[in-house]
Amino acid sequence: MNSILHPLFEGIILGLTVAISIGPALFALLQTSVKHGVKTGIFLAGGIFTSDLTLVVGFYFGASAIVTNPTYHLVLGIVGGIVMSVYGAYTFFKKVPLTEQVEVINEIVVRKKGPFPYFIKGYVLNFANPFLWVFWITSMLAINATYGGDQKSVGLFFAGTLSVILMTDILKVVLANKIKITGNPQVKIWTNRIVGILFMVIGGFIITGSLLEYFRGISMQVP
Repeated sequence: MNSILHPLFEGIILGLTVAISIGPALFALLQTSVKHGVKTGIFLAGGIFTSDLTLVVGFYFGASAIVTNPTYHLVLGIVGGIVMSVYGAYTFFKKVPLTEQVEVINEIVVRKKGPFPYFIKGYVLNFANPFLWVFWITSMLAINATYGGDQKSVGLFFAGTLSVILMTDILKVVLANKIKITGNPQVKIWTNRIVGILFMVIGGFIITGSLLEYFRGISMQVP
């Protein structure tokens, strides 16, 4: 049971870290929910989630084919951990304007009526974000390295991550009218600091896990 809960719990931590990040996706969800209703916001969140799922599943099978050598595990784990830590440091020290400002976002507009087009729009817009491609492929390769290519553990990790992201996105949609505080500069500063610290911790975990997995493999090969 512990072997199942361990990667699942660690995946939940990454999911929570991504969920509390303040960015365009958050404001797009809030804006859509307030203007077009909770149902439409949920469809948009569903499209965003499905695009994340598409990338994760694709990289999951790609990484399992690429990351087969223990040395590759170590190198990719260290590189992935460093990338995660650097992003965490950047987020932590990122400057936020001291005056409260409204986030500039192009409103998501669809030609056809109904909530389903927002699902498609959310999928396309999220899928076309190059940062997400870099984030998910880096995370997938690094977590593969951390668990030594154990696909069950990797699958559980990202199941936890994506489940939390979906649930929190739906929660944001439902509470859209009550979380306008995200535009407050002080809230942004402290959110960035928390997210930055969590990403640095996750980066450290990835590097440590990759080193432990590598040296454990060496010790098992010694007669």
